Amino acid sequence: MGGVRTDGRLAAALAVRDAAEAVAAGDDLPETDRAAAVLDALGALSTCAAAVARWDPLRGRHETLASTGYVDDALAAMESAFHEDPLFPAVRDSGRPLRVRDIPPAGRRGPMFERVITPLRFTDGVSLCLTTGGRYVGCLHASTLGGGVDDEAVGWLRVLREDLVSLVDPLGGLALPSSDGAAGVLAWAPDDGRLLALSPSARPELLTGALAGLLHPAGWPSRLGRHLLVLRGSALLAVEARPAGRWVVVEHGPAPSPGGLSVRELEVLCELALGATNRMAARALGVTERTVATHVEHLLTKLGVGNRAAAAASAVGAGLVRVPA
Repeated sequence: MGGVRTDGRLAAALAVRDAAEAVAAGDDLPETDRAAAVLDALGALSTCAAAVARWDPLRGRHETLASTGYVDDALAAMESAFHEDPLFPAVRDSGRPLRVRDIPPAGRRGPMFERVITPLRFTDGVSLCLTTGGRYVGCLHASTLGGGVDDEAVGWLRVLREDLVSLVDPLGGLALPSSDGAAGVLAWAPDDGRLLALSPSARPELLTGALAGLLHPAGWPSRLGRHLLVLRGSALLAVEARPAGRWVVVEHGPAPSPGGLSVRELEVLCELALGATNRMAARALGVTERTVATHVEHLLTKLGVGNRAAAAASAVGAGLVRVPA
């Protein structure tokens, strides 16, 4: 292995490390510029095309951060179809780079071959999936028109895998909370309002109004996090927030109504938790005082409490709040 070649690959490695350290330090240089610098340096891997992409779980597709050498149609195919390729699960789960030359001829099929490798006449290439904290966060693709991607190049990619993760993951390795398929998970940066969906069922719109104020860490009764039972329109959601460095992880999902209360009874209970009288609750909900009194009677029975103060206390204890839909 010649000294010039080794020096070139060392420069590529150092460029990746520098970009990753800039991310960790909160450098103001745009992430696309850092990714582009890395791709320039990765030319030392003897590739003619390369791309770094981030996974968007809400849209169910990749977003290219930087690329060189790939035509627009190839980038579009990698963004929309790489995760549908039959080889994708194996590449993602192994955490190791996969070269075209290492795939048996019978396995060289799927969208990446049909829409990128074969039509553009690439002779070899390598793909690396990037995962951290139980999350798939993105990928690196590199292709060549002459020769191949050798073992040394693959070895460098394996060494630099965690640095590449830092480049594409804005959450710095944040672990994904374990939740069932019905639950949504968001990462929220209270300082600048950034929202990132961490699961397909995430609902970013929940954090654009009054709920954002309720979940801001400055107002938490405990630094360990906050749990709320949120009535939004006709939906009742369990919402849990917990700190994660500069971010707040927000999990949300459908919740059963306490005591089997109806939506209107829940609305009345929210007013009781705020200390409202029947008259005040009636004005807030646009109904008569008699209607409110009837709902109060029903909810006391369903909750098994003896008076409105006890009902209000149970609502406060459950974190029940009502926010505009």
